[in-house]
Amino acid sequence: MKSVTECIGNALPDLGATGAYAAILGESPSRGAKSPVLWNAAFRGLGLSGVMHPMDVAPGGLAGAVQALRADRRYIGGAVTMPYKIDIVALLDELEPEAEAIGAVNCVYRGRDGRSLVGANTDGAGALWSLAGEFGELAGARVLLLGAGGAACAVAAYVARAVGPQGRLVLCNRDAAKAEALAARVGGFCPVEVAPWPVTPALAPGLDVLVNCTALGFETLRSDADGAYSLRWFTPLAAVDASARVAPGPGAVRRHAVAAAQAVADNTSKSIEFLGALDRALVFDIVYQPRQTFLLRLAELMELRTLGGVAMNLEQAVIAFDKATAAAGLRRADASEIRPIMAEVW
Repeated sequence: MKSVTECIGNALPDLGATGAYAAILGESPSRGAKSPVLWNAAFRGLGLSGVMHPMDVAPGGLAGAVQALRADRRYIGGAVTMPYKIDIVALLDELEPEAEAIGAVNCVYRGRDGRSLVGANTDGAGALWSLAGEFGELAGARVLLLGAGGAACAVAAYVARAVGPQGRLVLCNRDAAKAEALAARVGGFCPVEVAPWPVTPALAPGLDVLVNCTALGFETLRSDADGAYSLRWFTPLAAVDASARVAPGPGAVRRHAVAAAQAVADNTSKSIEFLGALDRALVFDIVYQPRQTFLLRLAELMELRTLGGVAMNLEQAVIAFDKATAAAGLRRADASEIRPIMAEVW
């Protein structure tokens, strides 16, 4: 079996430097994921000997990483981010009922035996907490949710319960089969329909809430075999031509913006057309880097109410930290003592 460090793409400090450690697993959490900042503030603030490390896991490497972490008793659990929230489900020993129903995991903690790994999902609870705080009572609301990945599954499940039989949830995703599968999973809570991708202005009238659960708008620079690219200039309200690539290195974000200018212009034009057809909707983007995504900026310019992903990210981290540290026997469960500590560093 490989060691933890052999399974991770980024450099890690000594994992034995603290009594326990947590990790956030994803494609590239070392490039600015917020969880380590929040968790490490809580470790310090509560006087616990622990630290969270970002761990970049290459495609195909998730199974090995989970196996190595399970074998290291210093690992107490942590977070899971894009694109592994669904893939990790089959690699864990147990799932909380909510995570099993959702089909996605964003939080891992040790089981009662101290050896097994349990998967939970705190995205949905965090999103609903944030959304209800801004929008108010969701019962009877009509909601359009964009995306069908791990976070979308969690948010859809909680929103469907909240809007109830008098409301309606409209799902839209580039892969229609995934949207149909998600609709089947949450359809018992409220009326659900699947709309073709991309959305059209005909969907806008009567919407109360629009939720972006895609990665479009995320600020982190990406790269593949063809070069570097960014999704930060696009919204999920129109077709996206993300084919432009530039050489990695200094100024890559600006150079990519120039290379993708026509594609961005086309996407922006259609996005404004959709936003212009909304009459009262709250636009909620769960992406939290940047704090104001391009979608939210356009919505604000169109005089619509907006909600960013910061509050959701904070609350899901509070719940996850509470679960992992309590399960590891480091403290008693009490989310109220964690929340102000994490809020201070956001």
